[in-house]
Amino acid sequence: MGNVFKKMRDVSLQTKLTALAATAITLAVTIACVIFVFLDARRLSTSKATELTAIAEMLGTNSTAAVAFGQTDSAEDLLRSTKGRDQILVACILDSDQKVFAIYKRDGAEFVLEPKSIQIGARYTEDGYLDVAIPIVDDGEALGTLYVRESTAELSQSLAYQILAAGVVLAISIVVGVFASSHLQEFVTAPILRLASAAEQVSQNEDYSIRVRHESEDEIGVLYRQFNGMLERVESREKAVVQASQRLQELNQDLEQRVTNRTSELEKSNAALQQQIKAKDAATRELRETHIQLLEVSRRAGMADIANGVLHNIGNVLNSLNISANLIDERVRDFKCASLQRAIDLLKKNEDELADFLTNSDQGKILPRYLDKLSESMKDDQRSVLAEVESLAANVEHIKDIVRAQQSHAGAFGVMEQLNPATLFEDAIYFVHDSFSKHKVEIIKAYEPVSPIEIEKSKAIQIIVNLIKNAKESVLENGSETKQVTLRLKQVDENVCFQVTDSGIGIASDQLTTIFSNGYTTKKEGHGFGLHASAIAATELGGKLTVHSDGIGQGATFTLMLPASFRIKRAAIAS
Repeated sequence: MGNVFKKMRDVSLQTKLTALAATAITLAVTIACVIFVFLDARRLSTSKATELTAIAEMLGTNSTAAVAFGQTDSAEDLLRSTKGRDQILVACILDSDQKVFAIYKRDGAEFVLEPKSIQIGARYTEDGYLDVAIPIVDDGEALGTLYVRESTAELSQSLAYQILAAGVVLAISIVVGVFASSHLQEFVTAPILRLASAAEQVSQNEDYSIRVRHESEDEIGVLYRQFNGMLERVESREKAVVQASQRLQELNQDLEQRVTNRTSELEKSNAALQQQIKAKDAATRELRETHIQLLEVSRRAGMADIANGVLHNIGNVLNSLNISANLIDERVRDFKCASLQRAIDLLKKNEDELADFLTNSDQGKILPRYLDKLSESMKDDQRSVLAEVESLAANVEHIKDIVRAQQSHAGAFGVMEQLNPATLFEDAIYFVHDSFSKHKVEIIKAYEPVSPIEIEKSKAIQIIVNLIKNAKESVLENGSETKQVTLRLKQVDENVCFQVTDSGIGIASDQLTTIFSNGYTTKKEGHGFGLHASAIAATELGGKLTVHSDGIGQGATFTLMLPASFRIKRAAIAS
C-alpha cells in the first residue's frame, strides 16, 4: 500500500483528478447498490414468510374437522392441495401428542421430521429453508400443529439477479463519471499546468521577469496573482542582492585594510603582553617561595608551642626535684649520728665493767631504751629519705619521658604514620596536662570508635595542641566557675572528626569568617598566627579546620576533619 501511494505522488495532476472522481463515484454507487439490495432482499424474505404463513393458517383452519374426527385421509388430501405451489417441499399435521397425523412430501424431497425442533411461527433455517408452524385450535382447544417447509431457492435467485443489476449500474456509473470528469477537469488542470510550466522556466533560466495571465477570480486566479507577486519580490531582492554584493566587496576591502592595521597593533600588544607574562611568572615564583617559607614558619611556630609546653612541664618537674633534694638534705643533716656516737663512747668507756654499768648505773639502765628510741628515729629518717629518693627518681624519669616524647615528634616530621586517632588527643593532653592541672581546668574525653588514619603525626599534634591551649586560655579569660574543655572523636563518613569544645568567652558572629586569617587575633598578647598556621596545616593533611560559636559567652567548638587515609604529595603542594 505504501508503494502505491508513493507512485501516485509522481503521476500527473490530471490522472490524480480522474482517479479521485472514479473512486468517489465507485464508493457512492456501491453504497447505494448495497443498501438497495439489502432492503429489497429483506422485503422479499418478509413477503415470502407472510405468504407462507397465510397458506399455513388456511390449511390449519380447513383441517380442524379432519383432526378432530381422526380422518387421516381427508387431512392428507388437504395437504396435497399445496402441490400447486412448487416451493413447498413438506406439509405435515401433528396431533396433540406431537405425533405425525398426516404428511405430504413433494417428490424427491428428503426430509426427516423432528417434532421437538418445531417452533410456532415463521423462521429461516441455516440450511436454506423457510419453516412455518401454526397451532390447530377448535373452540379454544388445541388439536395439533400444522407444519410447512418451503425452499428459498427462488429468493436466492432473485437476490443474485439484484446483485448483478447493481454491478451493471455501478459499471455504467463509473464509465459515465470518468468520461464526464476527464472533460470537465480541463477547467481546473489547464491553469495549473500553465502555472507549473512558468515555474519550471523560472527555475531553469532564473528569469524572474516571467509573468502568467489568468482572468478568473477563483482560487487559481488568487494563486496566479500570488505567484506573480512572489516573482516581483524575488526580482527586486535579486537587484538588492547585486547592490549589496557590490557594497560588500567595498566593505571587504576596507575590512582587510583594518585587519592589516589591527594585526600590526596586536603584534605590538603581544610583545608588551609577553613582558607582563614574564613579570607575572617571576611574581608567581616569588609567591611560591614565600608560601614555602610560610609553611616552614608555621611548622616551627607549632613546634615552638610544643617545645614551650615541654619546657614548662620540665620546669614543674625540676621544681619537684629541687624540693625533694632540699628535703633529703635536711633529713640527712638531722640524722642522730652525734647521739649514737655519744652512746657508743659511753659503752667504750665502761667496756671493762659493761654488765655492772648496764645493770647498776643510772646511765646504763636507760641506755638500751635510749638506743631503741634512737633506732626508731633513725628508721623514720631512713624511710623519709628513701621516699624522697623514690620521688626524685620518678621525677627524673618523668623528665626523660617528656624529652623522649618531644624527640619522637620532632624526628617524625614529614613521615606518614598509621595510628589510632585517640593517640593524637592523648599525646596532646600529655604536653598540656600540668598547665591544665595548675589552673584547675577539667578535660572531658568523649571518644567514639573511629577508623585508623594514615597521617603526618607531628603536624596533627601541632594543630591539636594549639586548639587545646587556645581553649584553655578562652576558659581562663571567661572567668566562669565551670572550667571545662571537651575533646570529642567521631566518624563522619570517610573522615575522622576531632572536636575541641570549651566553656570560654566564645566568638562573635562577625569574627567566625576572619578568625583563621593571618595576623588576626583577639588576645592582648597574641600574634594572630597560630590558627592561621593550623588551618594551613589541616589543608596540607587533606583535611579542613572550622569553628562554630553561638556568640560571646557561649563557648566555641573547633572541628578538625581528617581523611581516614591520606598521603601528602609535596611536589603538588610546592607547585
